Amino acid sequence: MPTISTTTVHIQDNNKEHTATGVLHTTHFDQGDCLKRALMKLGLFWLLAVGSLFIIFAHWVLVPGFFLAGPFMAYRTYQIKSTPTHIQGDCPVCNKAMDLKLDPKDTLPKWTYCPHCSVPLHITAADTEQA
Repeated sequence: MPTISTTTVHIQDNNKEHTATGVLHTTHFDQGDCLKRALMKLGLFWLLAVGSLFIIFAHWVLVPGFFLAGPFMAYRTYQIKSTPTHIQGDCPVCNKAMDLKLDPKDTLPKWTYCPHCSVPLHITAADTEQA
């Protein structure tokens, strides 16, 4: 079963004049979850290969493409042990609560914008040295 961990992060504006703290939520997968996710990805791509059999002319490219992409994408999915999900915190400029969704490949430090006031924000891990 996936576990969720939290990490404290610093949220700073572009000029580093205002700083706030936030919480990074990360989902960690064990071996069983990684295998399950990989097999689901493999099944999806092979289902797309079977479904594209009925597309005239395009099936000459789609069927082999989906069939070969299935194991590759399943392996890449199996290698992912943890993914960041979102960051909760207050904007250091407008002091409004924000919930920033993250892509699975996002890493810290990260640049983003406040969804309320559109100020550029720099997000760093709390244990890193501030220059």
